[in-house]
Amino acid sequence: MAKSRNSVEKNYIYNLMYQMLVVVIPLVTTPYISRVLKADGVGAYSYTTAIVGYFALFGNLGVATYGQLKIAGLRNQKHELSKTFYELVILKAILMLTVTGLFLIFIQINGEEAYTDLYYVQIVHLVSCLLDISWLLQGLEEFKKVVIRNLIIKFSSVILIFAFVKEPSDLLLYTFIMTGSTLLGNLSVWLYLPRFTERVRFRELNIFQHLKPCLTYFIPTVATSIYLTLDKTMIGWFTTTSYENGYYEQAHKIEQMAVTVVTSLSVVTMPRMAFLYKNHETDKMILRLKQTIKFILMISIPMCLGMAAVSDYFIPLFLGDGYDKSAVLLQIFSLLIVVVGLNNAVGKQVLMPIGRQSQYNTSVIMGAIVNFILNLVMIPRLYSIGAAIASVAAETVILFMFVYYSKDYIKFTWIGCSAVKYLISAFVMFAAIRISYRWLSESWPCLILQIGAGVIIYFACLILLRDDFLIGAIKTSIGKLKSKIK
Repeated sequence: MAKSRNSVEKNYIYNLMYQMLVVVIPLVTTPYISRVLKADGVGAYSYTTAIVGYFALFGNLGVATYGQLKIAGLRNQKHELSKTFYELVILKAILMLTVTGLFLIFIQINGEEAYTDLYYVQIVHLVSCLLDISWLLQGLEEFKKVVIRNLIIKFSSVILIFAFVKEPSDLLLYTFIMTGSTLLGNLSVWLYLPRFTERVRFRELNIFQHLKPCLTYFIPTVATSIYLTLDKTMIGWFTTTSYENGYYEQAHKIEQMAVTVVTSLSVVTMPRMAFLYKNHETDKMILRLKQTIKFILMISIPMCLGMAAVSDYFIPLFLGDGYDKSAVLLQIFSLLIVVVGLNNAVGKQVLMPIGRQSQYNTSVIMGAIVNFILNLVMIPRLYSIGAAIASVAAETVILFMFVYYSKDYIKFTWIGCSAVKYLISAFVMFAAIRISYRWLSESWPCLILQIGAGVIIYFACLILLRDDFLIGAIKTSIGKLKSKIK
């Protein structure tokens, strides 16, 4: 346990791979599934996943975030770390088993007979949540081992989908493959447990001492999950078919992949920021925070405008016929790449590590309230588009509140000034892509050409504008390469 910590850069890459697996695997199968299950089947899967997500939410009860921060502070005390780990695992097992029982009761009494079989299959999702101990590895800043095993399991799920899901009636099988692959991935992590923990006597454990602090971290989790899943639920309430949820689900998947790229850095830096704060290294905290925000701005702004620029071509090519509305939704969702990226940077690198959980909770709850109110107003009129607008508005409210509560560490004016060069370069890229529509046809080679040219134009503009962060990163990379060659 005394081994040196992995570098943030390596952990970012590993965690990025891990997080993207969760999003990319469904995304790889999306063009196929959208054609096989149709929008109706995709909508049914999305709706039942949202419902079981509510039960999983209460079963998890904030253990993941609380456990990650707790483990980060105990990584040099193996016995205390092991004691805390087993206390949290048992607490989570009690909660999750209780929630699973309640979900079984819900299946029996709910009036949605068309979804009953899907609900039973979704129980596998609750079991996989019970066995999820990824928070232990995140707290220890260990990601490589998880990635390798999950690569094998997730790729196996892709093979199974293409091999066995052939028609709309295979919806149950598709759901089982998706939930089952997550379960196997979570099980595989337990094989590494002996390396990081030691035996602890049961009488040493004080399980329920963690209940109150877990509840503190549960509040923002439940608020966030509510406005992430409530959109799908309310679309189902206000529409008579599953099609709107199908459009929403597919656009949301694509946006989530892009968001994962920018939020993964905050996940791996949160334990390090907690460590720096505990050791009173505030200057290093602020420096790392500013570097993270600069990096997020540099990659999220072009991803946002680039996604908005190509969505009209990308959606028909990627999803097939019948998903035109997803292109409009994706243009709206693209704003979340920037907003959610900044939310994660400020919330998980400032408010959480320094113990300002009450301000974090207040911000997220306010976002959930804004989302719910706007959903009530907009979904009956605009359906899935109204839900997408409500999500963007909620995340924007949270961002402003996060920055306000972190004003002694970071200021909104600094963020705005830092974004200027990235916005200029991204708008030039956006204009070039839109103009190219006049000459390029709707095909994969043309789309790839647009994306490649857009990337070159963006970074060329940044170099012309003499962006310090990019130029510094290039010089550092060249220096490392030269030293390795020598």
